[in-house]
Amino acid sequence: MKKNLKKTSLVFLILFFASISPAVAQKPLPDSSFSVSEISTGVYVHTSYQRYNGAMFPSNGLIVDAGNEVVLIDTAWDTLGGDMSQTKQLAMWIDANLKKKISLCIVSHAHSDRIGGISVLTGRGAKVLSTRRTAERAVARGYEKPEAVLPDDTTFTRGNVQIECFFPGEGHTADNIVVWLPEQKILYGGCFVKSTEARDLGNLADANPAAWSASLRRVIEKFPSPKIVVPGHQAWDDAGSLQHTLRLLEKFVSPKK
Repeated sequence: MKKNLKKTSLVFLILFFASISPAVAQKPLPDSSFSVSEISTGVYVHTSYQRYNGAMFPSNGLIVDAGNEVVLIDTAWDTLGGDMSQTKQLAMWIDANLKKKISLCIVSHAHSDRIGGISVLTGRGAKVLSTRRTAERAVARGYEKPEAVLPDDTTFTRGNVQIECFFPGEGHTADNIVVWLPEQKILYGGCFVKSTEARDLGNLADANPAAWSASLRRVIEKFPSPKIVVPGHQAWDDAGSLQHTLRLLEKFVSPKK
């Protein structure tokens, strides 16, 4: 599948933004940037990067072209402000390439790699939705409050795209949701799902490891045959990431005999 991805190179994006934004051209991004990859017709992974242990570490979200509008699943990582904001750059990429307005962003949980760019989006007139849990956690962490109208399991349509949001139970966080695009059979797992590249469970500061496996099995039962599974970090070209996450949970969480 990897060879079929239409990947916009990081170099191209940096040159693109340098051409349209003098601030970015004068002050290149030293520790973060982003890339965009088309994984299905009208569905793209946006990947933002932050420096971690001396290397650039990727964080994924989705761009969904819904016909006359664009829906984002999660903002960019966005620890920098102004013209350096990754979410601002992402919005500019959408302006230039899709030529459509971002109408909606769905936030999968209240960590900076999911919600860091919320003020950029609301400033451009986009609605930002989350569950009540995520909205409460966002405010507690100093972020702008999402509108918080998502039930735990809800399906709705934006433009020509059907979207299902599902809270499977606690895992990576107490508020993590997954997003399912039924027509494309794409499951966006966010940080609840670990890439097959992952060798551990990552950030467990807000995790409930004891509940995670049962929550993950609910996702596998509800969405049994995804064509593509997009985890919150690292590669998405292996749909085996769900089972890989279960194996990591067995390795790091299950009691040792």
